Amino acid sequence: MLNRIIRFFTGNIPQIEKIQHEGLHTERDYQLHCNQIFQGKVEYRLSDGTRVDILTDCLAIEVDFAKKWYEAVGQATHYARLTDRPPGVLLIVKERYEEKYVTAAKNAVNNVKVKVGNDYYQITLLIYRDY
Repeated sequence: MLNRIIRFFTGNIPQIEKIQHEGLHTERDYQLHCNQIFQGKVEYRLSDGTRVDILTDCLAIEVDFAKKWYEAVGQATHYARLTDRPPGVLLIVKERYEEKYVTAAKNAVNNVKVKVGNDYYQITLLIYRDY
């Protein structure tokens, strides 16, 4: 179960502290585990048949492994448009060498604004380090 939740801000990227767990392997495992923090709707179906990994009151979050950061950015942007919520990307980093993907994602989201309704938002980048 959830022991504690702490957010660290390193370079303006919120990091979800590694919470004690056993056997997280798939993207779905991480969705369910992280949703204990977010308390959103998991795999929420949209009007076009796609599914938001985690939909909260304030974010449409795509959860993906770090090496697929570029797909996650595109999906989160699409989900934001369909949900009228700002986009979020939660990257799962399982090995130290994957930090290069976090850097690439950070550079990308710092240069992108997504229109939601009449406002523009940066993509919220969240990191789950599991190493």
